[in-house]
Amino acid sequence: MTDAPTTPAGAAPAGRPAADEGRLVHLGIGNFARAHTLFATQRAGGWTVSAFTGRSARMADALNAQDGKYGLIVRGPEDDEVEIIDVIDEVHPASDVDALVRLIADPFTAVVTLTITEKGYSAGNDPAESAPARLALGLKARREAGVEEPIALLSCDNLSGNGDVLREAVLAAADEETRAWFDDHVDVVSTMVDRITPSAGEQEGRLVAERTGLADQVPVVTEPFTEWVVQDTFRGRRPAWEKAGVQFTDDVELHELRKLRLLNGSHTLMAYAGQVAGCERVDEAISHREVRALVESLWDEARSTLSLPPAELDAYTSALEERFRNPRLADFLIRIAADGSAKLPVRVLPVIAERGGPSQAPGSVAAVAAWTTWVTDRVHAGHEVADPQAEAIGKAVALSEDTERVTALLALLGVAGDDALVPAVATEEERLPRP
Repeated sequence: MTDAPTTPAGAAPAGRPAADEGRLVHLGIGNFARAHTLFATQRAGGWTVSAFTGRSARMADALNAQDGKYGLIVRGPEDDEVEIIDVIDEVHPASDVDALVRLIADPFTAVVTLTITEKGYSAGNDPAESAPARLALGLKARREAGVEEPIALLSCDNLSGNGDVLREAVLAAADEETRAWFDDHVDVVSTMVDRITPSAGEQEGRLVAERTGLADQVPVVTEPFTEWVVQDTFRGRRPAWEKAGVQFTDDVELHELRKLRLLNGSHTLMAYAGQVAGCERVDEAISHREVRALVESLWDEARSTLSLPPAELDAYTSALEERFRNPRLADFLIRIAADGSAKLPVRVLPVIAERGGPSQAPGSVAAVAAWTTWVTDRVHAGHEVADPQAEAIGKAVALSEDTERVTALLALLGVAGDDALVPAVATEEERLPRP
């Protein structure tokens, strides 16, 4: 599997029309989307964005008060670069289903992008709870309005085959007529995204004000590195994202797996093992001798599942280490630790399976054991666990016998009670580095 030929800057791939103008609708307007998807859309030029929030309407209130503008801080090892992103036209709370339906039915809307996290694709068929269900309603309205131009749906979440996952979720929520209309009018595009976006605070707001004059309540901090690989299957209009360095390819799968298993997998491992060892930030975790050894073990295992040249994988993991060690990003492990029950099944468990079981994947087993240990410690200390299965995690952690506790926690990841991973994780818990 190889990439399609590189597209010259400023030109659309053959047969894939970029357009000078259009509207992009984005669902899940968080820090990553604003540092990555909207950044690239502004670079493309000519397009506007109508955005919808995720869990909270706070972002809509803040951005609308700033006329959609916000500061993007690119935090290098030595200095910051600040620019204003002003591609947003309007921001709505996720609950404003009528606004989303109206926008998708409008022929001027040609692209919908999503950053709704892994668990957002399994939220069911209720539009009040599910972004794919809301999309299905919008597509129904577009069909009923007689719009013929194809619309593209792009998942920008860390899921292998994220386009297929999105397509399945939307079709599951759509009515029969919309399902029959779908293939002729909707392109569902897989993508691979990569840009670290740590939390921003008051200091970053002051920096934006000093450099640009914008009184910014929701600045975004990101790293110099950015990567977006997009499946080249558009039939309708799209932004000229290649102007921002976006790579269009016929095959996104290898890029997805490389990023998911090497970057996201090691992030997940460090989020839990690092905190168990007493670290608070990514740069501290990667500098911790024992945590770093676990990361290297996980990388070795994940690399063996990727059909890419060793030199390319060497360069990628070297770049990851450089990014992780940037002390000026100071990405907090507690932020990365959220939603572990949704992340581990896609980032770590497939590597264990493909390696032939827990005995052949000790680094990956350590990532799972770090999660079971971290949630146990956190619940016992009286702290909240940010996870879609937080209530079930609390019940599992309350079990007094370790094997029962580990069995119950792994069941939340889809692991059977008689799986060899259960005793492997129980044993590995005792080996994790502590302060």
